[in-house]
Amino acid sequence: MSEHNDERLISAILASGVKIPPMPVALMEVLNLERDDDAGPREYAEAISRDPGMTGAVFRVAGSPVMGLHTKVDSLEKAITLLGLRTTVGVARSESLRSALDAPELTPVMNKLWARANRLADLALGTARVVRLRGVREDLIFQAGIFHDCGVAVLCRRDRGYAGEFLAAHDWPDLIELDARHAVNHAMVGLMVARNWQLPNDVGQAIRHHHERHPENLPEAVRALCTLIQFASHLLAQRGGGADGEWDAVWKAHAEALFRNAGLELAEVEEEMLSLSL
Repeated sequence: MSEHNDERLISAILASGVKIPPMPVALMEVLNLERDDDAGPREYAEAISRDPGMTGAVFRVAGSPVMGLHTKVDSLEKAITLLGLRTTVGVARSESLRSALDAPELTPVMNKLWARANRLADLALGTARVVRLRGVREDLIFQAGIFHDCGVAVLCRRDRGYAGEFLAAHDWPDLIELDARHAVNHAMVGLMVARNWQLPNDVGQAIRHHHERHPENLPEAVRALCTLIQFASHLLAQRGGGADGEWDAVWKAHAEALFRNAGLELAEVEEEMLSLSL
């Protein structure tokens, strides 16, 4: 789909009343550090420590099995050093968005959404490490995994009917069908979040196109991010985690090609990833 058509869709979405929450001050302080070449883990720790949610999220991700960090993380500065500054910023963004969209009546919905996003991001990043994928930064993979369905959170907050159907679905709904019933597009709303929250361009495009029917037309790096998202989703489906209709129809062939380029077959990658406790 052309950029011109995307802009028309965004205008239509905004006209329908969808509102993207503004970035909180705490996150803006962290993003300002990205523009400071002299800023390091100490400065990032000072900014992040002012927000308990961001602080907890950094420790959680640093302690995740997928990071493979076999050292005790006993300070925020150390956690940031081990994660790297780029991944730390991705964690800060995701936690800030979760907080910005929070509402007491939507707690079960948001818990369901972000729990899956965290698992999927771990699986996508773990897969990239297993296949030793080159050409795509790990922090982009993590952010694409965490944010790929962030548009669902925005739509749940706007439309309680959408939220109710999302929550009522067994484990995980078919989001394409859910969107169709409500005449919305969670991927396009996600792109709007990506732009407003200054996510890297490739991450925004992966959010926009992770349900693409013809991924061969996407730039290589974006297609790789989408493929990792869909492979991780497939792994969750294999574990009883919801709809998997897009896998055989679209994404399996692209995963086979991606892994074969790394000298591995899809079946062996799938077997290894399903054996991990992620």
